[in-house]
Amino acid sequence: MAIKAAVAAALLMALVAVVSATTYTTTVTTTSYDERGSQKYQQCSQKVQGREFRACQSFLKQRSYLEMDSGSKQEYVEQCCEQLRDMDQYQCGCEAIKQAVQKAQQQGGSSYQTGQSEKIYERARALPRLCRLSDQQCHFNLVFV
Repeated sequence: MAIKAAVAAALLMALVAVVSATTYTTTVTTTSYDERGSQKYQQCSQKVQGREFRACQSFLKQRSYLEMDSGSKQEYVEQCCEQLRDMDQYQCGCEAIKQAVQKAQQQGGSSYQTGQSEKIYERARALPRLCRLSDQQCHFNLVFV
C-alpha cells in the first residue's frame, strides 16, 4: 500500500511539473489616449482656431453636389484644398476639415436632416484624398446638431 501511495505521489508531482512547464502567462498591455489631450491636437486646435475655411464649408454644404456644374465643383474643391494645404504644412489638415464640418452643420441649423449630415461627412472623408493631404484618412465621429 505504501508503494502505491509513493507511486501515486510521484505521478502527481510529475504531472504538476509537466503542467507547470507548459503553462505560460501572456500579459497584454494596451495604451489608449484621448486625441483631444494630445500635443498635436492642441497645436492644431490653435492653428485652426478663428479660421473660417469658407470654401470647404461651401463644398461640404452643397445639397445636390452631383447636380452642380463641373466648373463650380472644381472651384470649390480647389479653393478648399488650398485652404487645407495651408494647414497641412503643420499636419493639421484633419483638424481643419473637422472645423469646416462643424461650421457647415452649425450654419445649416435644425434644417439639416440626417441624410444631409451623412453627405457632409462623406464629402469630408473624401477631402484628404482629393486634396492630397499628408493625412490620407481623417477619423470623424458623426455628430448631429
